[in-house]
Amino acid sequence: MNEKTANGRTADRTGPGPEPELGGRLTRGLRGCTARGLRARTALGLGGRVALGLGGAVVLLLAGVQGPAVAAPPVGSTPASASAAEGSHTVELRSTAEGFTAPATTRPGLTTFNASTTQEGKGWIGLVRLKDGVGWDDFTYDLFRALGNTPAEVPQGAKDLNRDATLLGGLVIHDGQPGSFTQHLSPGTYLLFDYLAVADAQPRYRWLTVSGSSVDQGLTPTATVVSKNVPGTGPRFEVQGRVRAGQPVRFVNRIPGQVNEFLFVRIAEGTTEADLKAYFDSMPDDGSFPPGSPFTSVSLGSLPLSTGRSTVARVPTGTGPHALITWNKDATDGIKLVKKGLFTIVDVD
Repeated sequence: MNEKTANGRTADRTGPGPEPELGGRLTRGLRGCTARGLRARTALGLGGRVALGLGGAVVLLLAGVQGPAVAAPPVGSTPASASAAEGSHTVELRSTAEGFTAPATTRPGLTTFNASTTQEGKGWIGLVRLKDGVGWDDFTYDLFRALGNTPAEVPQGAKDLNRDATLLGGLVIHDGQPGSFTQHLSPGTYLLFDYLAVADAQPRYRWLTVSGSSVDQGLTPTATVVSKNVPGTGPRFEVQGRVRAGQPVRFVNRIPGQVNEFLFVRIAEGTTEADLKAYFDSMPDDGSFPPGSPFTSVSLGSLPLSTGRSTVARVPTGTGPHALITWNKDATDGIKLVKKGLFTIVDVD
């Protein structure tokens, strides 16, 4: 059934059945939208990402646990904020079974968000700045389509999302595995929201007003990950420097017109890029995960960034071989970017 959205757009409300990853949450959330509210009315199950770790997460579009449930890697002894320069400005984000807490105001400049969750399946807090006149319902409707598991809806959803919002990252974390990310904030209003609760009957989100004097200190990265298009090859990750366990990594998204995340997930010794490619090629478009997963841990990393944006994220990765992946879909055709080569193997020191 086609209905008019709050912005006068025509939206097809049909979609596939339940799916196990974040894309599934979003796709099913879309089916629960109304013409006026566009908000998901049905609480959804954990989903694939959470199963893997979503980008482990649910995918809300992209973050869930991709793949089978596995034990989480040990948490390092270094506090999540330890790598922030002394005197840096921090914001605390705490997720529990009751909801999540966040301040209503903060200062502009480099701001480090320290996030933790005590409820598995909740607590992937993202940061976004909406364009003037865009509200929560319009934003989540865009998000559902851009990150969901219906390829035909992704291109228009991605265009609408790029028009209506600027995604500024966030964290894929788990119970007992906190993280931090630094983002530059300008004066104005931002939205903090839980990707894993966006399609719930009671979504979790908070408005953040930025004003006052500026601060200029944040997390210091030891390596940089860049997502970009390589002419004649396709989308690729480029890793600059050495990725060190539990230390901050700068993420830069340079793919035109494409929101993108980066996620670390442990793989078995001896796993090759050819092994990963074969597994990704076997994945259906519905967000489910075939048997034979090469992953041995939950996923940890950064939630999506809009084109031209960067963030510095610190998550408690362990040492050893990790796949660097994304569960986002190509904005031009809705195909998973990993199927087009946007993944690599990184040895974490």
